[in-house]
Amino acid sequence: DDGVLDLCGPKGVATAVPKQKYGYATVTLKASVAADPADKINTFCLGGALEARAGLLYQKVPLTGPKTHLGLGTYQKPDVLRIDWPNGRGQSEASEDIKVGQPIVADQRLGGSCPFLFTWDGEKFVFVTDCIWRSPLGLKINAQATAGSTQTEDWVKVRGDQLKPHDGFYDLAVTAELQETHFFDHLSLLVVDHPENSDIFIDERFHPVQMPLLKVIPTGAVQPLAEAKGWKGQDLTDVLAERDGRYVDDFGRGKYQGVTNDHWLEVALPESAPRGKPLYLIAHGWLHPTNTSINVAMGQDKSQGPPQGLSLWVPDSKGNWSKRRDSQGFPAGKLKTMVFRVDDLFQPGAPRRVRLRTNLEVYWDQITWAETRPDSLLKTQRLSLASAELRYRGFSEVRAADASSPELPLSYDQLAGTAPRWRDLVGFCTRFGDVLPLLTGVDDRYAILNAGDELRLRFKAPAPPPAGWKRDFVVISDGWEKDGNLNTTFGKTVAPYPLHRIKDYTVPPTTLDKDAAYQAHRADFEQYHTRWIDTHAYENALKAP
Repeated sequence: DDGVLDLCGPKGVATAVPKQKYGYATVTLKASVAADPADKINTFCLGGALEARAGLLYQKVPLTGPKTHLGLGTYQKPDVLRIDWPNGRGQSEASEDIKVGQPIVADQRLGGSCPFLFTWDGEKFVFVTDCIWRSPLGLKINAQATAGSTQTEDWVKVRGDQLKPHDGFYDLAVTAELQETHFFDHLSLLVVDHPENSDIFIDERFHPVQMPLLKVIPTGAVQPLAEAKGWKGQDLTDVLAERDGRYVDDFGRGKYQGVTNDHWLEVALPESAPRGKPLYLIAHGWLHPTNTSINVAMGQDKSQGPPQGLSLWVPDSKGNWSKRRDSQGFPAGKLKTMVFRVDDLFQPGAPRRVRLRTNLEVYWDQITWAETRPDSLLKTQRLSLASAELRYRGFSEVRAADASSPELPLSYDQLAGTAPRWRDLVGFCTRFGDVLPLLTGVDDRYAILNAGDELRLRFKAPAPPPAGWKRDFVVISDGWEKDGNLNTTFGKTVAPYPLHRIKDYTVPPTTLDKDAAYQAHRADFEQYHTRWIDTHAYENALKAP
């Protein structure tokens, strides 16, 4: 009860008698939802470590049970604690957030999910989505195999209200927020002008085998569904009517993050929808992804069925449902749009209803339908970068509104901090400053970003569209991302550096002079990639100077 450890031996207990009142803390860690089978990490952080700093005192202890004792000397409370969870995630707790005698709850945010894209809307930078989601380096897809990284080109839509000229330029920012290294080979901006009574979309899906549809899809104005139902039969028409952050979440949670039970959304077109013309479902939502560690675990668990991407089902005239399109992929990250052509699915005399079916954690926000429009309505201009600067920014304050919502930055200006918060991947990254020459073409000359970095981009704005027309945009990027998950192939190092001709990621890193990317672009490593990143700052952050 006095917080002083006694010595237990074969002859009994030797009780310590302190000369003064020493402080101590008994720390219990727990996952954010007790006994939740979807926990990413074991509930009590067993196998992890706990670091504590009180004044000039520092200690690091392994976590072997639900309670961990910390001696604090003459201090009554630690100034800061840091928990190193077994999945490689670090979590810091400041003194004001530590309640002695109460468990510390795990902050179970994603450790890897690609860089964030912000755009200037005329008043401030606003978050749009994440990018280069399709090209993870070293991602384990099961217990043995590493995914390829061939889908390096990425298109994401930016609405016209999200990007406005500033002093004659369009300003964008790409921020590295998570435990990742990013390799940006190219960035450009596609300006798309179209009549006001039309709309455009990008199919922002991921499929592990099929290449993405990298094109602008013109449609008429989007129209509401006649009806939408969940897999339990509940009416979801109102929930899916607007893109308002109210997500369908009726499928529960499975044994592993990202994978749950088989479920579907059933949507119906209205009678007013035209027949004999191409029609699209426009589905906005987000994916709660698995990660390398989860994929490895599922690959070793024979009781767990494999993840299933979306499939499309329709009824016949008797109401019997059948699968018409299999393996349709899933949303490629946060706030993404999938475009499904559906007019060719329906059988004669059958209701025009479609089920979007999967066992993944896909959260739909809005689903509408639209009629196709000819490509000739579009006027496009592809803008090259006017300037590109790499600099240090820090980390956005990120929150999820609820368990159904993605983790989003509260604002561009609101930072959680600027100190290193991840155990970074070790290796050479690009030095700060002008990086325009590295981003102008798809040529394996890339800017390498570490966590906390930011790319500030400018494009010369062309003349506005004519009266009766409106403008949207597509950000086109090419590159790779690599997360620091402990099970990711070579997940502790920036190397080996990627090249487009290398379709897999299985050759271990070697000395820099033998790396294929270094040999191809040695001058870039001499002029640009000169910033050495290691784990020293992270590992010693709590230690006295």
